[in-house]
Amino acid sequence: MNAGATLLFLTFGVAALVASAMLLYLGDTRGSVAAVVVAASALISWRTRAGDPRLRRRYWLGLGLVGIAMVILGFPIGVVAGSLAALFVLQLLLNAVVARKVGRLTLEPLDRPLVMAGAEDFVQQFSAEDFRPCGGYRFRTAGKTVVMTVMAGPQSDRLAVITDKVLQISSRFGSRSLVTTNSAAAPVPADILRQHVGGGPVDLVRAHAAALALLDRHSIRPDVFASDAEALHAVREMEERALAFIGKASLRTALRMAAEGASSTRLLGDDAQSLSRINSWIR
Repeated sequence: MNAGATLLFLTFGVAALVASAMLLYLGDTRGSVAAVVVAASALISWRTRAGDPRLRRRYWLGLGLVGIAMVILGFPIGVVAGSLAALFVLQLLLNAVVARKVGRLTLEPLDRPLVMAGAEDFVQQFSAEDFRPCGGYRFRTAGKTVVMTVMAGPQSDRLAVITDKVLQISSRFGSRSLVTTNSAAAPVPADILRQHVGGGPVDLVRAHAAALALLDRHSIRPDVFASDAEALHAVREMEERALAFIGKASLRTALRMAAEGASSTRLLGDDAQSLSRINSWIR
């Protein structure tokens, strides 16, 4: 969640709590309780990062709390159901607009490796894990220029892409890829096997290495890039394929953004869910 949305949710939540106290003072117990429920619906997600799969679950919980508040205030069930349905449709439309804009992003190659302001510590941490800069891209969104620093791993079989907020490590397997990232809000095509990590660069490096070891047990090994130019081309190809997927069917993408669960992005392991995800990805 960006800073503007975080401030909005926090302000709304605090305002609802103030309203609750005033209503209680005036003797309106039911209105006071409803205001507390509304405040809880606003505050439940304000510290959750936009790429965190928990945000989707908290969104649904917040929507449910809004419905409970309406019931407490005496609204008919039909009105409550209609209002929640309208909010859901509005969220889908907003997701569709965002998906269409994301699908139109254009990556511009950089003449030399650059680091986005706010990403310096991330790049240093990747360097400490023997990743080295090999180039980068940039794109513009919402009037802001985003710089993607690309770093190659020590065996040249994994690539890190770093911005000030989003971190990811990817490995290519022919036409497929494995991605370990701290941001998993947007859906990805079936040829991308993705796992979400809530930590920093070191956590991503460890989780990605564990996933590669798991795939190696299935005799699936990543491509090794012979040069920086080949690595940069691979990053652009993977990113543009993902962007095209998001923008191709924006309404369907919006539905997936609203409904896709955290189980499809959790760390890979020896459990049945992980094995099912790997088998689907192989096919």
